[in-house]
Order: sequence, then structure tokens, then C-alpha cells
Amino acid sequence: PMVYTITADSDGQDIGKNGTFIFGDKNIIIDEVEFYDCTFESPSNISHFYFQIAPFAGDLLQKGFKISKSELKLARAIIAIGYPISPGNTWTEKTDLQAKNIQIPGLAMPIDLDIKNVTIKTRVSSQTISVPAGVFDTLLLESTYKGRWIGIPMTLIQRTWLSEDNIAVKRNFEFTSPSPLMIYEIQLSQLSTKPWDTNLDGIVNDQDLKNVLDNFGKPITRVRLPNPDTDGNGIVDITDLVSVGLHYGEKYAWSNQ
Repeated sequence: PMVYTITADSDGQDIGKNGTFIFGDKNIIIDEVEFYDCTFESPSNISHFYFQIAPFAGDLLQKGFKISKSELKLARAIIAIGYPISPGNTWTEKTDLQAKNIQIPGLAMPIDLDIKNVTIKTRVSSQTISVPAGVFDTLLLESTYKGRWIGIPMTLIQRTWLSEDNIAVKRNFEFTSPSPLMIYEIQLSQLSTKPWDTNLDGIVNDQDLKNVLDNFGKPITRVRLPNPDTDGNGIVDITDLVSVGLHYGEKYAWSNQ
């Protein structure tokens, strides 16, 4: 898992709680299709994000999420990440969107939305961002949702910033019309509680040794993933190699192996 801080919930409130994100430790059936139930567990609640690996293209599909009492479901899962990804890539698709218990500014009560024939356009660009865990060179995947609800134009924007090895260092999702509303935002706040598991796959193995050896003697000037600088002293050296060796073979609770 990776530790994130969530800075807004579905009521648009800044709650600033740290929590742990685990990709797909359980599965869930939605519309008769199986999805990974990826959980974000914080002191206040457990949020759920539903993803699936496309069997042929290898793309990452998104079905929706549940944060507190608010839910969003896409009637047809959309491409969250289209591989290979590089700056300048774009793709467009259509789906239906169902949202429950969404608090819109200016309305006293949460409402349900059923928006048909939503057009989603995703654009990939490069961006350097700063989050609590450090500064990252990222690929920004920005998806713009456009549709109409009882004749009212609706626009939502979902953004995902990916670092090396496709680690999401920041994600947010917000209405931009008819009223601005941040539904959620999460930012990477800690890289790993087990730094010798350099790629965060739940086991210390040859891949972690390779990450250290491939970077041996190199300065690490920015926080990045995978991170071969296990002790954070700014250079990959014998200490990092020994650290991985001492923990070689260890598995952690989030490992699927």
C-alpha cells in the first residue's frame, strides 16, 4: 500500500486525513462484471474505487467510486489509463453516469444525478508537481466529462498524475459546472513504510536488488518510485544494497503473492 492524504470529501470539506490506498485486495461484481475493489482507508471512513484490467488491450478501466455516502457509477466502464501512455495522447468515449448523494453548492440536500450520453475526452501531458511526499515528474491524465441533466449542462473533470511505474501520486475529481465542487482529492504523503521494498509490490526480491544495482552510485535528487535510495541519504550506495539484502524474501500483508 501507499499512504495518501485526502483533502476533500464529497461535501467539499477539507478534512486532511491520512489513509492507506490498496489496489484490488478484493473483487466486487457490478452490472454482472467483476472489478477490483481498491480501498482508501482513513480514520474517518473507507472509500472504494472500482477498476478492471482490459483483457486484450491491457488498459486500466474505471467503473466508479464510493466515498462516504456519495457514489458514482459509469454504466459502461471507461479507460482510466490507456497504454502505452505518452504526452500528446488523447482518446474519446461515451457512457452514462449515475451519481448518488452528491452535495451541490446552493442546494440544501444531496441529490441523485442520472446523466445520459456523457462524452469523456482524455488528454495526456507532462507536468512536475509537488505533493507531501516530494516533487515528481508526472504524466497528467485529464478526463473531461460533458453531459446534460434535466437540460442543465454538466461538466466534471478527473485528473490523475502518474509517476514512474504508473504510481498515482495525486488524483482529484470535481464539478466545474453548473457549480464548482471538489468531490475528492488525494495526494501521496508517504512513499513506503518498507523502503527496501523499492517498487512497493509487497515482496523484497530480485527486482528490488536490480533497482539498487541499476542506480548504484547515482545521486537521487528527487523523490521517485521505485526509489532505490532506501535510507534517503541522497545517493544509492552499499547501505541501500545491504538494506535490501537483509530483508530479502520478506512479504507484507498487502502482497498478492
